[in-house]
Amino acid sequence: MLGGFELYYPVIMSFVWIIGSIFFNLCEKQFVKNRNRKVSDGPSVDIFMSCYNEEDMLVSSVESLEKINYKNYQIVLIDDKSTDNTLKLMKMLVTKYSNIVIKAQKENMGKAKALNWALSESKADFVLCVDADTEFEPNSLSYLVSAIEADPKIAAVTGRPIVKNTETIMGKLQFLEYIMNIDMIKRAQSFFLGHILTVSGVLTLFRREALNQVHGWSTEAMTEDIDVTWKLYDRGYYCTYQPRALCKIYVPGTIKGFLRQRIRWGRGGLEVLRKHLKRIFKLSFGQKLLAFDMCCSYLWVFTVSFAIFKLFFEFIFMNNLRINLGVLVVYYFVTVLFYGYSKFVNRNEKYIEYRHYWLYLPFFFYAYWINNIIVVFSAFYHLFDEVKYAAWGASDRGNNG
Repeated sequence: MLGGFELYYPVIMSFVWIIGSIFFNLCEKQFVKNRNRKVSDGPSVDIFMSCYNEEDMLVSSVESLEKINYKNYQIVLIDDKSTDNTLKLMKMLVTKYSNIVIKAQKENMGKAKALNWALSESKADFVLCVDADTEFEPNSLSYLVSAIEADPKIAAVTGRPIVKNTETIMGKLQFLEYIMNIDMIKRAQSFFLGHILTVSGVLTLFRREALNQVHGWSTEAMTEDIDVTWKLYDRGYYCTYQPRALCKIYVPGTIKGFLRQRIRWGRGGLEVLRKHLKRIFKLSFGQKLLAFDMCCSYLWVFTVSFAIFKLFFEFIFMNNLRINLGVLVVYYFVTVLFYGYSKFVNRNEKYIEYRHYWLYLPFFFYAYWINNIIVVFSAFYHLFDEVKYAAWGASDRGNNG
């Protein structure tokens, strides 16, 4: 019968995320009191944008960075041996803006290698890592700087991506995922643990000194953002979330591109968990709770998969179908509650357009968890593949998914 841990666990965790998000919002004002800092003598920031074949989005992304409400920064464009006109466009941008420098790698070695090169030559107080297919809200950097300055033990603050390409059903479903699940989970983790599972590679401000202490990004990691988050935790730092720091991103527009991206994310999470379970008793309290939550999530996937298989077996061979419809109704209600609360929280955010996406909630309800099942099984299957370095070809670039 479908109705045990496999259904009650996500219901319980959904309420935990909502409650944590509520308390996070009540306490969050202390992190944004200085968000409008525009003075030239503020903390210096190097903005790292590592690029591989980004000719379609590079110019618009850089121009959105040039409009941010923060003065003491420079943009470091790193070309990872692109085969298109990316480097040519970078040189054009240098002639237009005085705060841009270019670093061109002689061979394609992957995002982590490119970022480490820029980090080795940086003298800034903070490093902002961004993606080249992103549009940045003008106050995003000010919010991040204000948050990271609140506590010297905060090594990184990640912002909130909002899906831009919502023309397809895949885009609309991912829009819902980002404004509901991903956003609320990060808010709850920040409040309850002072830790989040991972910073986002698309928009994260790092304390440069902390990055140097952990030797930057790991070139062997499938997801360098998850890996560096936990390396910072190992050093006793915190990584947190600032949802007011907004940017718009392009997500995969096809099922194939979406699954390729999520399997890579899932495998990256498993790599980190496998590494840290070996010394579980030496981890901080926040790390232990994150690891426990990850293990429960994986256990949920396996138990719900077994329950679904059992349901089909009983239906086909025993002509019997038993489903706890009450719990399913409760969970769908929680999904609607997620959407309503998200819309309430973001009621003053003109940067976020909800439109009529609530019409897709029934489909999202099923698709979100089916996606989790497929991704986890695939991630476990590929976990022990050998990777010399995570080159760009190993990842999904979203807008060309």
